[in-house]
Amino acid sequence: MKRYIISAAAVIFAALSAVSCNSKKNTADYVTDENFTVYTDTTYPQISADNLDKANEVSKLGKLRYALNGPKVELYHGDTLVKVLEFYYTPSPENFSVTDFNFDGYEDIFVPFESPADYGTYYCYNPEKRDFEENKVLNNIGRIMKVTDEGTLQEDKSDDYTECYVDYQWIDGNLKPVKKTETFKTAEGEVVTNVYGYDPTGKEFLAG
Repeated sequence: MKRYIISAAAVIFAALSAVSCNSKKNTADYVTDENFTVYTDTTYPQISADNLDKANEVSKLGKLRYALNGPKVELYHGDTLVKVLEFYYTPSPENFSVTDFNFDGYEDIFVPFESPADYGTYYCYNPEKRDFEENKVLNNIGRIMKVTDEGTLQEDKSDDYTECYVDYQWIDGNLKPVKKTETFKTAEGEVVTNVYGYDPTGKEFLAG
């Protein structure tokens, strides 16, 4: 929003001129740009040099791609080979997942175990070393997770009887559970959904 303050001298000069000349012109006709001081309370987002450099770097890296070469997994940024991961088995391509798991702006990759395939190893991109490294925090969970629209990592812990999802957030470099949702059907056929929260110590409580 802009507010304009008109120079008092300009207004007086315009008014006197109108009276002396008996002009029909409006006072505003005599007010020019140089008679204005413009103030604004509009704020504009600031992009730090670090973030701008990071955005440029991510753009230059190109999309993270992977290729299976037997038991080897080749990781590419665009057409550039960055790293080769070697395994004793050939990972199933159906259970790979590429996304920004640690929320640092760079794409990472989850490579599934031979069995069970919903568990595996997380490799996160280290921009300083320009390399992919195992992420110990993510690997402590081990199960494949997805990034939700709410900005959490969600683990599917469902079984044959209960749908169960646990949401995690990164807090001070650690991955903390923040919500668990369980849905199941009672013996009477009623569908029940329970939502759990976690206190600062990680203890679970019924939230709804």
